[in-house]
Amino acid sequence: MSRSRWILLTLFAVIAVAAIYVGMNPEMASRYAQAQRDAALSADSKETITLVIGLAIAAYLGWFFLIRKN
Repeated sequence: MSRSRWILLTLFAVIAVAAIYVGMNPEMASRYAQAQRDAALSADSKETITLVIGLAIAAYLGWFFLIRKN
């Protein structure tokens, strides 16, 4: 196996061990769940982010097809 595959395999193993540790510890699992709830985006912020991404894509396509020189 190449070196990058070993690194990727090691990262997956570390993530799996961390998930098992967090899942078996009820206090840490509840803190993790609370952190996920606190980090969740509101509906307004999701719409704003989607709008910004859409505008960026439209601006790039406009530049690509209308302004860009061959």
